[in-house]
Amino acid sequence: MTMISFIKILFIEPLLIYKGCVEPTGSECINNGWTNGNYVTECQGINYIGAFTGGHRITKTFWSPSQKLMKLSFTLAKFDSWDYESVFIYKDGQEIDRITHGPFEGINVCQNLYPDLLDYRSYFYQLPQGQNYITFSLVDNLQADDIESWGIRDIKLQLINHCIDFYSECNYQGQLWRVCQGNQTTSIRQIPFKIKSIYILVSGVQVQIKDPQFKGGIKQTYTTDQTCLDDYHFPKYEQPI
Repeated sequence: MTMISFIKILFIEPLLIYKGCVEPTGSECINNGWTNGNYVTECQGINYIGAFTGGHRITKTFWSPSQKLMKLSFTLAKFDSWDYESVFIYKDGQEIDRITHGPFEGINVCQNLYPDLLDYRSYFYQLPQGQNYITFSLVDNLQADDIESWGIRDIKLQLINHCIDFYSECNYQGQLWRVCQGNQTTSIRQIPFKIKSIYILVSGVQVQIKDPQFKGGIKQTYTTDQTCLDDYHFPKYEQPI
């Protein structure tokens, strides 16, 4: 019986660096890490970080890998009557978006005097080499504290087109072989003869290795970074006769 050697990479979930206030209820929304964001409001049994009004600002700094395409997304809820006022979005102090709505936009979800509205937003960015932190802020210019406010939930920071790095030496040194999301099948000619470390970075990824000469031929599955594996030599490519 022929024993097959393979390396398989499964991107099985969204590759999240951060998620916050994604559960409908519980304490997750109040313990969220946003500066000035330790408030929770409820609408139809679902919690939101908020409700904010009267020029309130919330801020959070996120860790991100440099030179990787990232997406920050969230759902902003317009509560009650906005008179074409706005919530402004800032990235590292620069305005990148503003969310503006009128008093009659949306539907009556939260049993307020005026309709409510859910507005999904997402923002892409890529940090330069050597930079690993980015700060986002949201601030409103609402004025009527008693009948207009906002909140956010489903905050996610996601890696886009993530790559798994294989190295021929321990501690991510030596020859590099990279497989990116959407390109999981790679010619055997491109695989280095020896793999000693694997840089995975995020959850939601499985790296599977099976070879008769590695770990007794039992398939190995890795979901976290591997700094120094036992020597794994992928079989050399041989041209069929």
